[in-house]
Order: sequence, then structure tokens, then C-alpha cells
Amino acid sequence: MRALATTSLKQWGDSTAVRIPQEALEQSHLQETDTLDVFVSNGVIMLQKQGKRKYSDIVKPLFDTSDWKFDREEANER
Repeated sequence: MRALATTSLKQWGDSTAVRIPQEALEQSHLQETDTLDVFVSNGVIMLQKQGKRKYSDIVKPLFDTSDWKFDREEANER
């Protein structure tokens, strides 16, 4: 794989920022307003655009009762 461009890291407040060249943005179909997930594997930093999340995908795990156990007798003993 050939590098598209060279860039550098810069201080941005308490964080470090990297500028992504326009050609890389165009080829990856990313926009300035996109939210990215950051992964690190064997010293390689990977960025991936977050997919759109549905409300149900976020809320459903909160109400997953499949591992809940209710024992009426035990509750009455308390």
C-alpha cells in the first residue's frame, strides 16, 4: 500500500490532533462532521466511520431481561 500523503501530529488543547489530507477524505468518503471510532492494533491506528445507530439498538440492551431471575418465594422471605 502506498501512502497518499505525509502529515504530522500537532497539540490541540489537552489532546493531539492529526490533519487528514483532502485526497484521503475524498477516497474514504469521510466528511468533516463525521464521527470516527479509533482502534489500535499492533501499533497501528485505524479510524472507522461510525454507522448510524437506531434508537432501538441503543435502548434494547438496557431492557434485556433474559438473564434476570425472579423468585417470588425468595422475595417474600425478605
